[in-house]
Amino acid sequence: MSLLDIHSGGIKGYCSDLILDENNQIHFLSVAGFQTAVKGIIANVLEYGAVSLMKDHKYVSLQRSTHNYKVQYQRLPSGLFQGVILPKIALAENKDPKELFFIVAENDPTAEDLFFKNLDQRIELPLHPVWQHWLWDAFTRKDWITLLKTWVGDFKGYLVEIDEAELTGIITGEINNENPEIIRCFEIRRKE
Repeated sequence: MSLLDIHSGGIKGYCSDLILDENNQIHFLSVAGFQTAVKGIIANVLEYGAVSLMKDHKYVSLQRSTHNYKVQYQRLPSGLFQGVILPKIALAENKDPKELFFIVAENDPTAEDLFFKNLDQRIELPLHPVWQHWLWDAFTRKDWITLLKTWVGDFKGYLVEIDEAELTGIITGEINNENPEIIRCFEIRRKE
């Protein structure tokens, strides 16, 4: 795993994970280093909204996103410190805003699972687990899922938008058209 230098206000640390949107706004950040440096960099992101990262021998300015963040710190076995920030819309218990959430995952199958769980918790419409893959594809086709840029680390970030009224119409239309991927949940129930 390669680490990139991250700087803010004269403080230096090491970035081990970073997910950004197209405007270089931070959606997921993991910083390691000495405790004071890590806390200083995280504080500068939260308070002033900006840090810089050394990438390809150039400094790139990163901005705080408009979302509220959850911050977590831990001491590493090496004695160094790690700080992680991620938007609160990534937390399953956070339903505000209801029409937007964020997923961090190591691979697409995990992302698809997290997508379905978050979607099911955030909307009133009852969803069946057999629809998981179909819903992922439908959201992708509607551009309601945005794959964000991973600059450092192995995680992928997805920003998901929900239009519950339109989604209800799409599902209703698929049921009326007897889409096999959608109506098979009714067939499973009849067999039981």
